[in-house]
Amino acid sequence: MTEQVVQSEPYILVPHTVTHLDDFVAHPENYLVSMFQEPERAAGIWQDRLNRNPYGSEGFLSLSYHGIELMPGELWDEVTGIWFELLELVEEYLQTGSAERLFPGQPVPLRLELKGRSTLFTVNAQKHRVDPSDFILGILDEAHRYFTWVQDNIGTGEGQALQAIDSLRTSFLNRHILTRKSRA
Repeated sequence: MTEQVVQSEPYILVPHTVTHLDDFVAHPENYLVSMFQEPERAAGIWQDRLNRNPYGSEGFLSLSYHGIELMPGELWDEVTGIWFELLELVEEYLQTGSAERLFPGQPVPLRLELKGRSTLFTVNAQKHRVDPSDFILGILDEAHRYFTWVQDNIGTGEGQALQAIDSLRTSFLNRHILTRKSRA
């Protein structure tokens, strides 16, 4: 079995716990509940939050590529919003070779840009060289896993998000096949 190149772990913020950002960054385990490791607890917090406001996924998205963390700990917001920004980043990148979005609720740029034979993924000023052939599919796989979890555990209709992910995957794979054929 091969290790996943892109890995994600979405966390739900325990309500009314963060008073000092430095402590949150230093000790995230005191403030966050893993959606994949503690699904019942995370779903309960999400559902409770939904009773008071239209968003339930406030938290943090841990995202890594070949074991290298791509999102700094101080960047937390609506996890669903983060995934939507990442999907729009991928979509624009596939269309133009360069894309920029803002991290939800913060003036922090997210970028994907073609540089030679590889791609740079940038969060704020932190740049990481990624191979688009595995990074894009990894992002799409992890987004699919996230939205499937939301659909199964929260009960909100995530069909549109899942269809968009499938469409992006098809677009990427078709482009990848055409690129291979043109090189042959």
